[in-house]
Amino acid sequence: KKQEFVKSDDKKVEKKDDEKKRDMSKGKCYNCKKDGHFAKDCKKVNVKDYEYYKKKILLAKKDKDEQVLLAEDQAWMESSSDSNEEINSNMVFMAQIEKVLSDSEASSVSADDKISE
Repeated sequence: KKQEFVKSDDKKVEKKDDEKKRDMSKGKCYNCKKDGHFAKDCKKVNVKDYEYYKKKILLAKKDKDEQVLLAEDQAWMESSSDSNEEINSNMVFMAQIEKVLSDSEASSVSADDKISE
């Protein structure tokens, strides 16, 4: 059978779109942490990803002298039963990249100069 829909006259009174909005006096902004508005209406500069950008800036400054190499590695450990268990972890490796001298540059630098550096 085909389902029939009956129009009823006893509808619930629906609120208008303006009335559906939340009361702004109860709202708290997660951007500036003040009451009275929401984050999407905040006038302050968005600080949502402050920590992310702070780390990115620090890494960019550090990159001038050293490079940060990120790699995933596996750590191994022995349990009390002397069997090896694999533990997955993310590790950060720091490497200092040094300039390699060409043969002409290397001949002009003495061995004593290399040791003092």
